[in-house]
Amino acid sequence: MQAFPSLHAVPLLAVGFEHVPANIRADYHLKAGIGFARFDNNRRSEIEFRRAHEIAVAHELHEMIFRIERLLAGLNNCGAPEFVESAESTDVVQTESVREVSASLSALSV
Repeated sequence: MQAFPSLHAVPLLAVGFEHVPANIRADYHLKAGIGFARFDNNRRSEIEFRRAHEIAVAHELHEMIFRIERLLAGLNNCGAPEFVESAESTDVVQTESVREVSASLSALSV
C-alpha cells in the first residue's frame, strides 16, 4: 500500500511539460541553456535559450526576457581567451610611498 498513490499514478513527463506554469518552464530552459554553455555546447545552449525566450515573450515575463537576451548576446563570447597572459615577472616600478610601506612592513615582521 502506497502512502500517496495519486503521486505515482501518472509520471510528470506523461502529463506533459505544458501543464507546468510558464515562468517555471522558461526558467527550466534558461538553466538548461546555462548548463550547456558551461560545458561548451553552444548549439544546445542556444536552442534552450531560444525556447526560454519564446515562452517568456508569449507570457510577458519581461525580466526573464531581458536576462535571456543578454545571455544570447554573449553566448559566442564564452570560449577560451585568444591569448594567455604570461606569468613571468615584469619590471617593478616602485615609488617613494611604496618603498616606505615596504620598509614599514619589513620592520613589523622582525
